Amino acid sequence: MIWQCPLCAAPLTLGKDTWHCTNRHSFDRAREGYVNLLPVYRKRRKDPGDSSEMLHARRRFLHAGYYRPLVDSISALLPYKPGRRLLDIGCGEGYYLRELESAGWHGHGLAGIDISKSGVRMAAKRDSGAQFVVASNVNLPVVSESVDNLLKIFAPAPDHEMERVIKTGGHLVDVSPGPDHLWSLKKYLYKEPRKHPAPKVIEKLTPEVDMRCCFPFVLKGKQAIADFLAMTPFAWKGNREERQKLEERDSLELEADFVIRRFIKHK
Repeated sequence: MIWQCPLCAAPLTLGKDTWHCTNRHSFDRAREGYVNLLPVYRKRRKDPGDSSEMLHARRRFLHAGYYRPLVDSISALLPYKPGRRLLDIGCGEGYYLRELESAGWHGHGLAGIDISKSGVRMAAKRDSGAQFVVASNVNLPVVSESVDNLLKIFAPAPDHEMERVIKTGGHLVDVSPGPDHLWSLKKYLYKEPRKHPAPKVIEKLTPEVDMRCCFPFVLKGKQAIADFLAMTPFAWKGNREERQKLEERDSLELEADFVIRRFIKHK
């Protein structure tokens, strides 16, 4: 089992309705099936993480298949092997875990963490096999060296926490924006657009794969354009008037550029 108490770091025993540790700290399972392991004193605001509006917009966008090449690349780097566990940190509403399950992963081998309760609730309602937890990537409620595969897509997380939870011989797959990601959109919205910098080195993990996943995609219809803008920082950044003009268009051609890296943890 991978979960530990967020208050004392003792391993958690998973009951049907409650998770608890030997120090009598207990955490109830919500009706949707997730467990909240984010202590109140670690919250910076009342409801941290992405809003329900952003999450629903992201769900509609992702389920339309616009990022299918990214999903296929991730699946190729994380093939299922019996008995292994995969944890998605910053899982949002659970899209990538559901796609991995469709690609051959068994639900009981998958787990997701996100600081957004709305996102975790949505993920748990749609997935009956994986385990979902509300938590912060800064303090993962995960037993040291318990995870075979860690997945991180655009999510911030300290290197030492990721290294701590991965087993020796286990992998991290990290997805970051490439330099040209959404470049044409940036040119619409910013006077001086800047390309994304190269992702930083991850300490104490050895790189195995470093690849680019680049592809064009076309948003068709005002709803698709509005969803895409709502699910990204562009919802509140950039030139407001230009953003409103984009929302009135019937289609929008963009480019995706992802840097995908796989690391292994050696002794």
